[in-house]
Amino acid sequence: MVGVSANHVIVDADSVDRGSPGPFRGGLGDVTEGSIRTCAMVRWPGHIDPDTTSYAMFSIMDFLPTLASIVGGKLPTDRPIDGIDQSDVLFGKSEAGHREDLLSFIGPELVAVPWKHWRVYFTDMHPTGEGTQRLSDTASANGQMTGYPKVYNVEMAPTEDLNVSGLFTWAAGPPLEAVHKYELSLREHPNPPAPNITNFGRGG
Repeated sequence: MVGVSANHVIVDADSVDRGSPGPFRGGLGDVTEGSIRTCAMVRWPGHIDPDTTSYAMFSIMDFLPTLASIVGGKLPTDRPIDGIDQSDVLFGKSEAGHREDLLSFIGPELVAVPWKHWRVYFTDMHPTGEGTQRLSDTASANGQMTGYPKVYNVEMAPTEDLNVSGLFTWAAGPPLEAVHKYELSLREHPNPPAPNITNFGRGG
């Protein structure tokens, strides 16, 4: 059985009956590490080695191309596919996998980009807890967004209470490159409208 670190919303740090994100901050509906990180387990005797684990970034979007690759299926070619074939992770051929970043949205708004063990935010995500990082100065985790991305390293500080954008300015580069690539793809393939489950108006 292999444990895969998949990325999608599953836990809510604000409610004990919805699980716990452990040391990571976040709750259901945001895009912090404690919100989008969860475990996944895959069992396939004879194909996936038992008692193996992976720390690779594996998005829920990756299951479509991964399973298609395993069964010999073909993906549509008339549109971009956000998922990546991660079968090498499942079969133990790649420890890191083929995904380094994950564009993270709330509705239609691009809010953050996890890249490797770095997390870059373009919108404020207020942390929980206490300490000096709660002070609202520009470089603090709780400081108001002032036009510059906030950068966290979840291996240095899983709680994301230490904004290191001033120390590691280069870390925002690769996530911003991923955003640029995404924006270029929108010119040919615009996104459909984001769903709105609170719009109760009658359809035409």
